[in-house]
Amino acid sequence: MSSRRSLLFVLLLALLLVGTTLALAISRWGEEAPAEPTAPPPSPTVVAQHTPLASPPPSPEPTSTATSLPTPTLEETTSTEPTPTPWRLELVELPPIALQDWPRPADDNGLGIHFLAKAYYSEEELDRQIARMVSLRMKWALVIYADEIQLRKAAIKFRDAGITVVWRRWGRPDKPLFNFDRDVQILQEVGMPPYIQLYNEPSLSAEWDEEEIDQERFLQNLLRSAARLYNAGGYVGLQFVDERWLVAALDEMKARGGEAIFDRMFFVPHPYGLNHPPEYVATCDGVLGFRCYAEVFKQEIGFYPPMIAGEGGWKYGATDDSHYPKVDDQLHAQYHRELFDWFRTEVLSNGQPLPDYLFAFCPWLLSDKMEDSAWFDSFAGDHALTIEAVQSIPPFRRKFSWD
Repeated sequence: MSSRRSLLFVLLLALLLVGTTLALAISRWGEEAPAEPTAPPPSPTVVAQHTPLASPPPSPEPTSTATSLPTPTLEETTSTEPTPTPWRLELVELPPIALQDWPRPADDNGLGIHFLAKAYYSEEELDRQIARMVSLRMKWALVIYADEIQLRKAAIKFRDAGITVVWRRWGRPDKPLFNFDRDVQILQEVGMPPYIQLYNEPSLSAEWDEEEIDQERFLQNLLRSAARLYNAGGYVGLQFVDERWLVAALDEMKARGGEAIFDRMFFVPHPYGLNHPPEYVATCDGVLGFRCYAEVFKQEIGFYPPMIAGEGGWKYGATDDSHYPKVDDQLHAQYHRELFDWFRTEVLSNGQPLPDYLFAFCPWLLSDKMEDSAWFDSFAGDHALTIEAVQSIPPFRRKFSWD
């Protein structure tokens, strides 16, 4: 019985030893066996995991001379609608007037004056004021008129006095002017040359009657008025106190085919002296300032038109420039006498020859109760020294280069 138990015990030990050995063998074989391949991890992005490839050198910045884009043409940047053609002036064919052929008064001496600052006057006033001009031996005048009645009445009296007139139709620059056929016909019937000034100092706000200055509107009115006056046979008088406005007007006339007007056109400068002496030429603010406008005409149209100063000279009491004395009675008389002597001596105050194109000088102002610069009837009294100085100029006839 005991031997049988011993045998069983030995068998159990043997089985336990075999099982342990087998388990160890299986475990070692599992460790040495190759592992099953697994899916590779996702590839990293180039930016994160790789050194980037060398990039080609950057292209040089374009320069204006080598690779600049062409500037777009007007056709590429504007609408396809055609540009409207500027309206053109319709002018009749009239002969041009050479400088020496413009009408002037008998025994012309170039002396004149701005008549009155108003457009209506009685026959009695006309007689009184014209008599004063005759006593000063004046041959030219700038006269404002309001209508055909005033025009005819005044034209007859000035004609009889032997005075040639530049007529200025009263009107504001924001309004067109009409009835030049009528006005020119009146002057021709009376026997007066049709010198007619269109508008007055249009660049100044005082002429716009509290309206805003509108240059384009004025130019439209000027061109149409100039065409009417020209077609009526009148002489077209331009007046500006700003050279830029003069250039704009001439350019507009050229752009609209109005060059024929230039040959029957004159200019009315307003060369005020301020308190500068007659020889002053440092700026255009002097009585010799008309020469500045003459050069504008020369550049723009190629020649000098006739010029008749319709205002200018020296206002009484002027103190504009502190470098020069106030214009008192003595200087007012002295300066105006020297100015009128240009036409007698044929020499300007700066020593240059009197130009043929300067026909006359009509300083401001013959008579006005409310204007202290008026030579007669002013609240400040008559400028007796000036009147006497001009009356003392001996009678003469102005000469031109063609005489």
